Amino acid sequence: MNFFIKSLLISALFAAALVGCESPLDTDTPRIETPLTPAPKVTPRTVELSFDTPQGSYGFLGTPVIKIDTTVSPMRFWIDIDLDEETGAGSPLIEQFRIKVDSMAANGLIEALPNGEAKLLMDVGNGPEWFPSESTTNTAAILIAEHPRLPGQPREVTITVYLIGNKDGFFAGVGTEQILGTIHLVI
Repeated sequence: MNFFIKSLLISALFAAALVGCESPLDTDTPRIETPLTPAPKVTPRTVELSFDTPQGSYGFLGTPVIKIDTTVSPMRFWIDIDLDEETGAGSPLIEQFRIKVDSMAANGLIEALPNGEAKLLMDVGNGPEWFPSESTTNTAAILIAEHPRLPGQPREVTITVYLIGNKDGFFAGVGTEQILGTIHLVI
């Protein structure tokens, strides 16, 4: 009986504590959000695209989203672009692709995109399917480099993209396709 009274008393105290306590998160207080990178991001003044392959050329699908933090060195880029086959001589393996990267440095180094930052729309025999970039079969790499700055001239940047679809021949009978293209920005 003594155990029953103690457990009843502890349960009652625990319930009173839960009901009686008010969390600081329950109150309405004004909150100030501080972004991780508080610098304003700029968009380029002009964007020129050159993605020409033996299978055809690619153009933007929709409006490209390119944001740049110019307050840091090297500059940081937020990129979300979709490219679609425009004209072709035959049917390319890669019909469309999307690249989405966050806070990528314009350091002039080739950066692999092995974690799905690029997605490739390919027909490997079962109709068009989206495949994420990874390190063996469907690979993607990007290089962002700023041109030497000339006095009185705007800043210029070239983004080079290199994609390989079915690099290791995983999908039998469809071959391999490579796409190398550039995006020229004037900031």
